[in-house]
Amino acid sequence: MKTTTPPRPDSLRQRQKNSTRDEIIATAMLALRETGELSHEAIAETSGISARTVYRHFPSRDALITATWERLKAETNTRFPKTEADILALAPQLYQNFDENAALVRAFLSSGVGTAVRDQGALEGRPAFQAALQAATKHLSPRKRQQIVGVFLALYSAPAWQLMRDRGTLSSADAAQAVTWALSTLLTSLHHEQNQLNEGESNAHLKTRTRRPPGGH
Repeated sequence: MKTTTPPRPDSLRQRQKNSTRDEIIATAMLALRETGELSHEAIAETSGISARTVYRHFPSRDALITATWERLKAETNTRFPKTEADILALAPQLYQNFDENAALVRAFLSSGVGTAVRDQGALEGRPAFQAALQAATKHLSPRKRQQIVGVFLALYSAPAWQLMRDRGTLSSADAAQAVTWALSTLLTSLHHEQNQLNEGESNAHLKTRTRRPPGGH
């Protein structure tokens, strides 16, 4: 007769710890979505978990915001593009996700950890955009390619969304359309430059081949 090995106390304790952590994050996300406010005490009151336990898992408000931000990215499948088509398809989806979770996004942007997490996102996003834009920027100098990647990274971000919504006073739909238009225009311009360069090189090569040698008849 097969016997079932009881779970080890340490593994059971870890699962319970993870479950508590997940519940705290879920409650924090709900609070931000519904009220835009976030505190350890409010989470404790809503979840039934003691404030002491909430502080033990997340010693600061910034730690809470970072955890909810990472959970949001996972739940919305936020990712960087791999191709030019991805850039145009994912950017409006990204802005829509920001709008649906505006309170959390704004809390993140104004938090003490916002800059550090955005810097980490840039480290991940820069090589992704370099690869996605390789074909469109192969005719450019390294410095110019770096500038172009920087512009795309800036537009594909929460701060750009916030600027369009607040300073630009754009609606959710208009902000999504605006970022798509801007990215599409940049891509079109890059390919146009590349085509002109290729045509110029082709014409120069043709002239070289058809030029008569000195003394020829």
